[in-house]
Amino acid sequence: MGNEEIIKKFIVDEIISSNSKNNLSYEDSLIEAGVIDSLGIMKMLAFLDEKFSISIDDQEVIPENFETIKAISNLVEKKRL
Repeated sequence: MGNEEIIKKFIVDEIISSNSKNNLSYEDSLIEAGVIDSLGIMKMLAFLDEKFSISIDDQEVIPENFETIKAISNLVEKKRL
């Protein structure tokens, strides 16, 4: 399972409501759609730290890095290098 699939599974299982689960793609705007908010980002930060052993710096906690599943996956890849 790749990073995008792992991140999507976490979002579907832990953050979003059940009625939105089937329609989420890697390019959907999570913020605009109301899927992820500030609390969701905090949950995501804890998940990324635990699952991928990465620490996201405060200056990296910006909407662009959490806009889509693909953006989150790109952030993970950048931090793992």
